[in-house]
Amino acid sequence: MRRIAVVALLMLAACSKSLSPAEQAAQDARDVAMVEKANRGAGVPIAPQPILLPDMQANSLFGTGCAFVAKNAGVGAVMLARADGGYLKLDDAVVRFAADTGSKALPYGVYARYAGKRYAFELSLASEKPRRTGMESSDYDGRLRVQDAKGHIVYDQFGTVQCGN
Repeated sequence: MRRIAVVALLMLAACSKSLSPAEQAAQDARDVAMVEKANRGAGVPIAPQPILLPDMQANSLFGTGCAFVAKNAGVGAVMLARADGGYLKLDDAVVRFAADTGSKALPYGVYARYAGKRYAFELSLASEKPRRTGMESSDYDGRLRVQDAKGHIVYDQFGTVQCGN
């Protein structure tokens, strides 16, 4: 199939006027960009579910870290981040993500990026200055963005990042 496409392109190129090297480079760049855009497709939005106490018990998700609660989406955290990994609940299953230890370090030993098999997520804080909510806990305004394997943003919400022990 590729050979047919290549042969067709060569025949078409033979029929057209010859381009200068600069024009050919520009045409090649446009063609590559068009093919890359066509291959990207569209991402399918996801709806992370709140990670509830039974989920935390079943997956031993207690300890120091941060949780993300989306604005206007109830009080349940849809993401947990710890030094050793991050977690989202998708389609009734808690999914583990590996911490990207090369990404920006955030408070309480968590990282800005976590990667999984199908998705990766990025947690960002609007400010380094927390709102103290307890002896060992702080809240930050933040954002959670989830990308699929092709880099499409499939979830992007602002909310509260709750960190503590």
